[in-house]
Amino acid sequence: MTESQIYSLIGDLAGGQVYPYVVPLNAQGEPSVSPPWVVFTVVSEVFGDTLCGPAEENSTLQIDVYSRTTDEARSIREQVATALESLQFTQLNKTNGYETDTGLYRATLEIQSQQ
Repeated sequence: MTESQIYSLIGDLAGGQVYPYVVPLNAQGEPSVSPPWVVFTVVSEVFGDTLCGPAEENSTLQIDVYSRTTDEARSIREQVATALESLQFTQLNKTNGYETDTGLYRATLEIQSQQ
C-alpha cells in the first residue's frame, strides 16, 4: 500500500483537500486551507517471512477528517471508508475527537489490511 494508491482512492473527497501526513501549513505553522480536509498516514507495513522471502503484507492506515462540525467530519469519514473498500481491510476502528487549539472536530478511521 503506497501513498499514491491511497490518494487515487480518496483524493477527490473533501473538495480535493486530501493530504498525506500533514495538511499544508502557512509560515506561522497553521493550516493554510479551510476545513474540511483529510490527512492520511501509512502507520505501518509488516511483512510475513518465509524461507522463500517475504509473504503477506499487513498494513495499518490512519485517516483523520477535520471539519467545523462533527456531522460533516463523520460523513466524510464514511465516504473515505467506502472509497477504501477495495483494500479489503480486515479491521476497522472509528474514533472521534475535538481539537481545542483549532476548534475543529476530528473523525478518525484506522484500518488494517492484509495483502
